[in-house]
Amino acid sequence: MARSLDALLADCAERLAQLQAQRLMLYAGANLPSARAMDAYNPALSAYPAMGPAFAKEQPETELVSELECYTQKAAKRLFKANWAQVRLPSCTLANLAVFHAYCQPGDRILAPAAEHGGHLSQRRGGTPAMAGLEVEDLPFDTATCRLDTERAVAQVEQLRPRLVVLGRSIMVKADDIAPVVQAARAVGARTLFDASHVLGLIAGGAYPNPFDAGVDLVTSSTYKTLPGRPQGLVLGRNPQDAQALDRVLDGQMLANYDAGRLASLAVTLDEALADDGAYARAIVDNSAALHRALLDIDLPVIAAQGREVHTHQLLLPLSGNVDPRAQMLALQAHSVLIGTCVDPTRASHYALRLGTQFITRQGLNPTRMPEVARLLAQVLQVAPCGRLQVRAGMSEAHTQAAIRNLIKNEY
Repeated sequence: MARSLDALLADCAERLAQLQAQRLMLYAGANLPSARAMDAYNPALSAYPAMGPAFAKEQPETELVSELECYTQKAAKRLFKANWAQVRLPSCTLANLAVFHAYCQPGDRILAPAAEHGGHLSQRRGGTPAMAGLEVEDLPFDTATCRLDTERAVAQVEQLRPRLVVLGRSIMVKADDIAPVVQAARAVGARTLFDASHVLGLIAGGAYPNPFDAGVDLVTSSTYKTLPGRPQGLVLGRNPQDAQALDRVLDGQMLANYDAGRLASLAVTLDEALADDGAYARAIVDNSAALHRALLDIDLPVIAAQGREVHTHQLLLPLSGNVDPRAQMLALQAHSVLIGTCVDPTRASHYALRLGTQFITRQGLNPTRMPEVARLLAQVLQVAPCGRLQVRAGMSEAHTQAAIRNLIKNEY
């Protein structure tokens, strides 16, 4: 039987406390804004439209919205070393779609990550690019190193001469070498776009290479993964003329209205990242490295950065090939361990658990606590005969939940 609205609202009211104290949140695409950022959301600013450019909008009494747009754009430009910023889009998927329409024509060829290597639906063949009438060719990937195959990608750019090259994926356990690909794209007259949704907060803190330093033309991103903000989309750019092309698409075709109430919250998140001076990003990377070591110490297989490579927030635990990945995710959820699944980019037709350390880092956990996290995972996971993982059968849910509460109590 369907529950009443009052029952649903009561569960909504409990969700924040559950995430903070009763769940081990290792989902790689989740975070929580600060209390100040959450309080800054103002629905009154969304009571009626604010269409058009800042200070040239079609509606009355929209000066405050315009001021917030300009402030937030300035903060984003400063934080990410961009020459312009667009802050009105509600998600990175729509940001990517806007980019496709602004800089490409139907029938144009673009290069983008393949689904089996972590390409997001907003990048890959058969996904959002199809809405703009684009032809997508898969970028090459090195399964041995779990990175973009830079040498083959350069050759592909030179041979196919695409309109746009889309870099960045939803699976990023280490940084790609993108500068040679960017140079090759520029030589054939192609723009480059880096989708930074998963690593934006790491870029802000200097823990992941800034794509603009490699010469990238455009950066798109969501704002709620390693950057701990409310969900929305960003477009950042190098060339001011590119900003004009995007504005024409947004003001003329895409943004009759948007939720301006979230601008103040985003401004707070960006200001906090500027003031943080990279401490949060460094803490995420340190926790990932420590968790990687701890998992290896207890003989759990893990795909992560190696040697002197810098970690991101992501670690992959490869799953046994004979298990249903969604069933494994739900079995972990029953133990209050929240982890998503993804394709295993190193092995065709296989899956992995994709861990993220950004949320537990926000809770205050540091590298000294990562062995506890690893041991808790070992309680609910077991190594199958194939050397890969599956959820352990018969484990007490109450025991796991008590261990989680003990791990994260009083940390957030």
